[in-house]
Amino acid sequence: MEKVQKQAEMQVSSGSLLIAHPVHADKENRKHVVYITESTSQSTMGLTLNNLSRHDLRVLMERKGIEWYGPSEVYLGGEYNKHALIMLHSDDWYSSNTMDVNNNLALSSDGLMIEKMEMGNTPEWYRLFVGCKGWEPSDLGRELKSKKPKWLLLAKPSQVLIELSDENLWQNAITEYSQDVFANYI
Repeated sequence: MEKVQKQAEMQVSSGSLLIAHPVHADKENRKHVVYITESTSQSTMGLTLNNLSRHDLRVLMERKGIEWYGPSEVYLGGEYNKHALIMLHSDDWYSSNTMDVNNNLALSSDGLMIEKMEMGNTPEWYRLFVGCKGWEPSDLGRELKSKKPKWLLLAKPSQVLIELSDENLWQNAITEYSQDVFANYI
C-alpha cells in the first residue's frame, strides 16, 4: 500500500505525462494525454498530445506566403496562447527560442523555426501545436490528489509512448501507467 501512496505523491516535472482519468476526467479533457513541458513553483505548462485540430498547416502557411511541405496536422495544445505555433521535437534540432524539456525532447516557438522548416531543416521527430495548457500549482495538485482525481501522473513515460499517433495514445498511456503502478507495487 505504501508504494501506491508514493505513486500518488510523485511530483509533476518536465517530461512527465498527465493522462485523463478514465472515470473522473472533465468532459473537455476526456481521453487527453498532456506532456508537461515546464513545472515550477509558479506554474505548470503542457501540451495535449492527442487533440488534433481542424487547422491545416499548409493552408495557414500559404496565407502567410510560405510554401509548406511538411506535415499538415496541427494539434490543440491547450486553451492558453492559442495564436502561438509551438513545436515539441527531438533534441537534435534547435532554433532561436528552443528550450530543453526532458526525455530527449525540446520545445521551440519562433519565426526562425518556420524558416528552417520551410528550407527542409527539420528535427528527426516533431509535432506542431497551437496553444498550451497551464495550471497554478494548487489547481493541478487538487486535480491530481482529490478523491476523484482528474488526471493520472506518469512520471517517466517512454519515448515510444510520447511519439505515438493520437488515435491510440490515451489507451497506450493507460496501459503504461498501469504497468508502472504494478511494477512499483510489487
